[in-house]
Amino acid sequence: MTAKPVNKCDIALIGGGLTSYMMAAVLRHCGYPFIWFSGAPANKPEIKDTRTTTLHHAGMKMLEALGVWPALERDAWPLCDIFVKIERQHRESPIRRGHKDTSPWPLHFSSERPPMGYVVGNQQLVEALLPLTTDIPHYARSITRLTPASPCQLEDDTGQKWQCDLTIACDGPASAMRQQAGLYAKDQARGQTAIVTNIHTGRAINHGAWQIFCAQGPLALMATRDNQASVVWTVSDSRAEELAAMNESDFNAQLQASFGTFLGGLSVISPRLKWPLRPVYVPKRIAPGFVLAGDAAHALHPLAGMGYNLALGDAAILLDCLQQAHQRGLPAGHLSVTEAYQKRREIEILALTSTTQLLDRAFSRPNGVLTMLGAAGMAAFGKTALRHHIRDIAMGGKLSPAPLFSGKLSL
Repeated sequence: MTAKPVNKCDIALIGGGLTSYMMAAVLRHCGYPFIWFSGAPANKPEIKDTRTTTLHHAGMKMLEALGVWPALERDAWPLCDIFVKIERQHRESPIRRGHKDTSPWPLHFSSERPPMGYVVGNQQLVEALLPLTTDIPHYARSITRLTPASPCQLEDDTGQKWQCDLTIACDGPASAMRQQAGLYAKDQARGQTAIVTNIHTGRAINHGAWQIFCAQGPLALMATRDNQASVVWTVSDSRAEELAAMNESDFNAQLQASFGTFLGGLSVISPRLKWPLRPVYVPKRIAPGFVLAGDAAHALHPLAGMGYNLALGDAAILLDCLQQAHQRGLPAGHLSVTEAYQKRREIEILALTSTTQLLDRAFSRPNGVLTMLGAAGMAAFGKTALRHHIRDIAMGGKLSPAPLFSGKLSL
């Protein structure tokens, strides 16, 4: 039998999720030709994705530079206020109608012009990115074998072999490409599942986001309309099964009991999705001719809503590294590209990973000492000007400066 010839390419992108669509749109400007392996289509009925993604301000500037933002702007909901508190006592039953929730929100971040971020629908984000990917050589195949080298050796599920100067793996938190590249990932899972849904609020939510550290786990509400919000409620795996199995009335009562009456009555308006949380920290995200991006490089706890923003940072930094290499006439997988990418992503990834893990482990405990100390510390911190620096970091681009985060795009 005659062996199949080896195909050569400058860059191979691997992955079929939201990060891969965004990375494909960004790579169109890197100066190198590339191909995209998105994996075999899933044999599941197509269901509209009702989940949302929170983009920080720098992420909006990035999508604006790519020409994606005009398709999202009309429905994107600005976030101008973020309120945070620690709930020291777990409410066992729903708060009675008419009872005032006087529990304070000691930590408040605010920015109206510009907003701190925007909430966009996952489905809308994919649809906005899709037109930028139609002219990309695209294979609905999976990569079954990877040998990191300069260049990388790949084999897809049809037996076709590929030789690529640079391989970019965006294949999720359980990344098979990461394992084949021999890169270590520290498992930070704690047996938690996020319940994700959308709700109607009795009072206008305006342009705010709320984060409560409850005894059961962090509960986040992010405005998507005046009286609508997306919900990400992190609980234990067993508690998630209970909440998912409840009828709507009982679930609404449990949600109301945990959040309180600050926004009036809360009621679900979309299916409740269970999202098992498997956060990982990957100290080294590169190998010869190989880089990780998105959840394959850093799967965060969702309490800060920064997971996709980290993926945006990966793309913005990688684009800058590739453009500089292209200007110098270097191959895409040159050592200077991978090492610069690793170094420039280190501070932000480490900072957000450690912060989200610390907050979840310390404050999601019923009346623990750390919880009580944390509540006092949060109240004190909320009165200092330092919170403005935290707000500026959360708006993006501070810990990972890149031209694309400032709206600058070349090539």
